[in-house]
Amino acid sequence: MKSNRFARILGLLVLATMLLAACAPAATPTAAPVEPTTAPVEPTVAPVEPTAAPVEPTAAPVETRTLILATTTSTQDSGLLDYLLPDFTAETGVEVSVIAVGSGQALQMGKDGDADVLLVHSPAAEKTFMDDGDGVRREDVMYNDFVIVGPEADPAGIKGMTAVADAFTAISTSGASFVSRGDDSGTHSKEMSIWKAAKIEPAGDWYVSAGQGMGAVLTMTEELQGYTLSDRATYLAQTQSGLTLKILVEGDKLLLNPYGVIAVNPAKNEKIQNDLANQFIDWLISVPVQQKIMDFKKAELGQSLFIPSSALWKAAQPAAAGLKITGLVGAELAWAEADLKAMEAMDVDYTNKDGETATFNGVSLAALLALAGPKAEATTLIFVADDGYTAELPLADALACEKCIVAFSDDGTLRMVMPDMSSKVNVKGVVEIQVK
Repeated sequence: MKSNRFARILGLLVLATMLLAACAPAATPTAAPVEPTTAPVEPTVAPVEPTAAPVEPTAAPVETRTLILATTTSTQDSGLLDYLLPDFTAETGVEVSVIAVGSGQALQMGKDGDADVLLVHSPAAEKTFMDDGDGVRREDVMYNDFVIVGPEADPAGIKGMTAVADAFTAISTSGASFVSRGDDSGTHSKEMSIWKAAKIEPAGDWYVSAGQGMGAVLTMTEELQGYTLSDRATYLAQTQSGLTLKILVEGDKLLLNPYGVIAVNPAKNEKIQNDLANQFIDWLISVPVQQKIMDFKKAELGQSLFIPSSALWKAAQPAAAGLKITGLVGAELAWAEADLKAMEAMDVDYTNKDGETATFNGVSLAALLALAGPKAEATTLIFVADDGYTAELPLADALACEKCIVAFSDDGTLRMVMPDMSSKVNVKGVVEIQVK
């Protein structure tokens, strides 16, 4: 009995102990509490850099347009086009492709529709070109003159001749070489017209047909120590490169050398750019560009290689400072003061009635008369001043006077300077020379 009871009590104690343990509070943690992490989380990967440059626009640039210019070799060989055309491109964005082949071939290119615009110096052929409808617009641009050049020794004895046909005759009978362009250029056409005037059919060992441009012909002429006909511009330009040939004959009216610019008829070829041709012509005949033509190599050579002649240029020149030759002449001519200053000039000393001597600069009177071409029946010159004063001089005396000039004055007027002649013919303010 006692043992059973003891067992029950012991069991109760064990149960109570277990219940107490279960109801006891949880043990206090032995580790420090974890502090909250308040710092922001740094990115673990670097930001992505752009992998490509910004995309440029994909549109193609505007295509540069090109104008085809067919021209005589003198404009190229003289350096004039290299001087002018970069300005045209800079101002318009239009490139110019130059084909320098001589006036005849340039005109043929226009006829065939192989050029947009022409710059040539063959007046008769140009007129035919326009009359045939091959061109739609022609404008005067400039002029210079032709000269006969040859060796300083001058074996044909032509130096100082005033009639170019007589000079050609003397060359043909002397046995000296004459080098011809022989290329249907404007210069070649001019040469052939002079042979015709001289009534000579050039042929033989002395006559060399080069088939070359002006620069090459001048070089060949120097090698042969012969003669040739050259435009003044190319000749003067070549002297800067060592050419030793001399101008022996000049001033004859047959030697005038005008240049024209022509827009080719766009009906010749669907590719002809008539808009660019007209743009170029408008630019070339404008007063600023005409002034550039006047200034071309003037500082280096003491004279202009080309004299501007567009209608716009002429209209812009002051009327007061000019001279005209009228009456019994082959061609009545007029020059602005700027035209005269662009010509070859000379210094002349003149002593007045008081014994005072002064030096004047001007253009040969005989050379100006030669350009106008007095007719056979002409005998007298009448100098007309801007105030109405007139003075008379025999034509023969004027043509024989090597030192008679139309001189430039500080006040912008012109005057006759006639050394060793009566003071009455030394007319101040001269504006006209009448050939009677």
